[in-house]
Amino acid sequence: MFQRMSLFKNRTNLRLSTANIMCVATAFIWYLLAFNTLQGLASDQGATGSEILFIFGVNAGAIVLSGLLGSFIIDKFKKHRLFLYFWIVSGIALSLFPLALNGANISEIVIISLIFGLYFGLGMPATMGYHSSFTNIEGRAKIGGLTFLIIGVSFAVVSFIPFNSLFLPCLILAFVRLVGLGFFHFMPVKEEPNKETSKVKYLEIMRNRSFLFYFVPWLMFTLINFTTIPTQDKIPGIANNPELFSVLENIVIALVAVIGGFVADRWGRKRLTIIGFIMLGIGYAVLGLYQKELIGSIIYAVSDGVAWGIFYVLFVFTLWGDLAQNRNSDKFYFLGVLPFVSSYFIQSVFSPYLKDLDPATIFSFASVFLFLAVLPLIYAPETLPEKLMKDRDLKSYIENAKKKAQKETDNDKKKEKPVGITENEEPEKSEIGKEYDDALKLAEKYY
Repeated sequence: MFQRMSLFKNRTNLRLSTANIMCVATAFIWYLLAFNTLQGLASDQGATGSEILFIFGVNAGAIVLSGLLGSFIIDKFKKHRLFLYFWIVSGIALSLFPLALNGANISEIVIISLIFGLYFGLGMPATMGYHSSFTNIEGRAKIGGLTFLIIGVSFAVVSFIPFNSLFLPCLILAFVRLVGLGFFHFMPVKEEPNKETSKVKYLEIMRNRSFLFYFVPWLMFTLINFTTIPTQDKIPGIANNPELFSVLENIVIALVAVIGGFVADRWGRKRLTIIGFIMLGIGYAVLGLYQKELIGSIIYAVSDGVAWGIFYVLFVFTLWGDLAQNRNSDKFYFLGVLPFVSSYFIQSVFSPYLKDLDPATIFSFASVFLFLAVLPLIYAPETLPEKLMKDRDLKSYIENAKKKAQKETDNDKKKEKPVGITENEEPEKSEIGKEYDDALKLAEKYY
């Protein structure tokens, strides 16, 4: 009567979910590869600290401005699908645009940075909003976890390819957009909701207490996390084995992202978010106390990986779609992803001032600020509907009771009929049988 819930209930859902995952994944893979290309170009040209700051400041500013513009332009299109189609197709051509400049000097790198930022920012809100419209709230985190796994694995594989010239990176960027276009064609034509009932204004979002209770901790986390990165070069364990710790942390992030997606859809987002902050606080505290010992670096890498795995799924893919509540979520995602896309620029700004400070002091302060960041989450509402969680608990309860009742019935059949019981008499119903009857009564009440 009550079947276990599954991620993909039929082939149609499998096809839709796969196309949805790959459309979002290829968009972020393109951005990460473009960002990596900019870093490579800046390194090849021997860019100074101020030049790097300018290059990535232009990139972050372009993403913010074009994302803001894109969130308004999408409202002018009768069909969001048409806008995304033009955006993906134009990305194939823009990926090859740097070949005309060659990135031979800092000025050309700044132009490439500007073009890449404007392109990604223009389509990012619409991409995430379209993604959210094809996911149900009870499965959104799972989809987010699987999407991030595809992003992480793909980017890790491509990052091993030696980029000896600008030709190969541009070719790969164009190919990634072409793959995204191929999967986009598998996305069904979705009936657009009434624009008057689905339209959301930025002022309305900023006045939304639920949004602020999640956004403020996320903003504080990105500021704390990326401003502490420059001091990690002074940690003996991390400084002596940077690649080993990077691999360890990335593996933890990937595993936790997938597992966290299923956990978030089962037990809710709020508790998992708080766990992420607690894990990161523990990591900072241990690293501050045992910075010269290898075990301190290992605990920090694992804790940081757990936190990032949770936060990628919730703060990039899930929460903002939940808070939109079946309305257009483009603007929610635009604001929610801003701390993530601007994080490297923030790190570049603070690096000169923080690299000479004592790591123990930095990580101690980071632990305190992370504790403060958790406070808004205490008042944040759970975005996964309470009725959905209760319904799942009820289904699980009924399934367990049914199995226990069936098991006892099978055991009774194996036994001989007790003496003194006639054909018209029945043994007294067992406790497990009563438990199953109670479960069915609850099922009739709720279903």
